[in-house]
Amino acid sequence: MTRSGTRRRFDARASGKRVMARLLGDQPVSLGFHALRRLAEFGQMLLAIVRPAQTGDVRRSSATPARYREIVNALELPPDRPMPLHELERAVPGEATMIRQVARIAAEAVITNYCEMKVSDCSTPAMRDQHAKTHGCVKAEFIVRKDLPIEFTTDLFRPGARYPATLRFSNGRGTAGSDRKIDARGLSIKLHEVGTDTILRVLAPDKAPAGEHDFALSSFPIFFCKNVIDYTLLMNAVSAPHATWREKLGQGLRWLEFVIRCPRQFYLFLRIAVEGLFTIRNPLTATYHSMSPYLFGEHKVVRYLVGPSNGRKQGTGWGAFPLWTRSENFLRDALVRDLDPHTHQSGDHAIVLDFSIRVRHAATPDDVEDASRWWTRRQDEVVRLGSIAISRQSLLAQNALYDCEHMVFNPWNCLPEHRPLGSVNRMRLAVYLASRQVRRKLNMVA
Repeated sequence: MTRSGTRRRFDARASGKRVMARLLGDQPVSLGFHALRRLAEFGQMLLAIVRPAQTGDVRRSSATPARYREIVNALELPPDRPMPLHELERAVPGEATMIRQVARIAAEAVITNYCEMKVSDCSTPAMRDQHAKTHGCVKAEFIVRKDLPIEFTTDLFRPGARYPATLRFSNGRGTAGSDRKIDARGLSIKLHEVGTDTILRVLAPDKAPAGEHDFALSSFPIFFCKNVIDYTLLMNAVSAPHATWREKLGQGLRWLEFVIRCPRQFYLFLRIAVEGLFTIRNPLTATYHSMSPYLFGEHKVVRYLVGPSNGRKQGTGWGAFPLWTRSENFLRDALVRDLDPHTHQSGDHAIVLDFSIRVRHAATPDDVEDASRWWTRRQDEVVRLGSIAISRQSLLAQNALYDCEHMVFNPWNCLPEHRPLGSVNRMRLAVYLASRQVRRKLNMVA
């Protein structure tokens, strides 16, 4: 190359004209817009990775509440009074209508939660309308006291009787969220190999296997609603649509109506959830209550009570809050850790829970029909009926998780001499069955 050619080449590079001409060609404006479009597409791709778009997913999802509307319309509900009223029970005006309404709300809640979860996980199963998140199902043995007083002996609670049992620990919400949210904690107990048929098995033989008896408990001594009237008002507020600003305004008015008409119930509703969050960091050290009243024998009115035996109550109370782990599943973690057979020596039972009843002295219809009433009479007594012995076991086996998720509990799956009492319990029969029907149809469980 000549020296003059070299000089011309460096002069052209210095001016930049030749380079720009090669890059832009004859249409620099169109190329500029093309570059901007590519940058915008790249930005959208990054945004989709950091924050996945929900609208498109919902639109493409085939699981919508409208698709399953026929399941709700085809609900098979039991009679509003599964048994003649007890001498202490009182009918609530319009009770049958409210029970059907709340049962439908429960069924729709199962479907709505199922459709919302399908957006992020297409393999997710339909869950319960309440107490959806399971911490674990535990195999145990229910042991009745050998020295049980004769006045507390029934066909179920015979001195020295033993039953295989399954315990399900759960959160109270209808969605499986974080344990760090305010929420109640639940415990359901299923006794196996019980000889006598339960009320539910007589009413619906296909919905209650033989030889079972259930108890449903929560982490607060009383229920947050007095009766089915209060509960219907609350569920109307909770289930109100809130997609648009008009619907949000309507839901706000329903909540306002509930707060004005039932201020004590609203306070209890918040207190139960807050105490469940701030006082319980291990399901095995919490105390659980049936909240609503039950018949015991022929005339006694009781509430069930399950809690740690002496020496296992550490880790509860408001002072336990600073010790919490930050895990979103810290309750399951604690359950798995305490029962892990690989980190503890085998032998004696790992955990023992006391099973007791709180007997109401001189029970009245108000004690039966008001599930939010505190029982504080001096003559009220707590009687320990027996214990629940839990051995070391693994809770994370795949078949155990599947069986746990598809277990069904119902407070009416009980012997007649231990029947639930009050309008709240009469409502629970229909609500539990409605939730069960929808959940099993969505999960295609026989």
